[in-house]
Amino acid sequence: MLTAEAHIATDRPGRYLAQLCKHFDNKGRHLSHRPRTHALPEVRPDQIQVEWSDNDGLLRLPWGQCILRAVPGALRVRVEAEDQENLGRLRDLVTTHLGRFSRRDPLRVEWQSSEASVDAPGEAVPTRRRPGGRTRFLLIGVAVVAVAVHLALGGTVLAHTSWTGWAVGFLVTVVVAKAALVGGLALRRHGRRTG
Repeated sequence: MLTAEAHIATDRPGRYLAQLCKHFDNKGRHLSHRPRTHALPEVRPDQIQVEWSDNDGLLRLPWGQCILRAVPGALRVRVEAEDQENLGRLRDLVTTHLGRFSRRDPLRVEWQSSEASVDAPGEAVPTRRRPGGRTRFLLIGVAVVAVAVHLALGGTVLAHTSWTGWAVGFLVTVVVAKAALVGGLALRRHGRRTG
């Protein structure tokens, strides 16, 4: 296995690690129906695997893998591939993306061939796939419970005819306002993750 490493000086190594991992996680999910902004030859969405935590990341592509580690003052990157062509492809891919992500304060990426390990290949990387998945289910659960509570309250109010007119209007207004608020927050969160 051929390897190359880069020790990239930056004040925000965790930010760049997360940005790179989120980008490839997103490309893996949407590659089949989004226009390609850069060439990823012979890659299907199911061939991209991304795992990351605050300080460690792992990108697996058909032609090799990239191990990332955020350390104080630097982002350490190690790419591994079976042949020189794929190793070069991985180096170029990481360099290009980090260059694009750091346009205001460009990062300097210098690769060195390596036999020494940044991380042992079998070392466990804490996994976080597609952040927001659990949060999305939690928000859906909260929305279902809120609708059920409002329907129950509405039924109770309708049973007491003296409250019917103003109470129904109030409940409808509250339900619509809450639905708009939850929907707006969900769209804002989705826009931040894909942006």
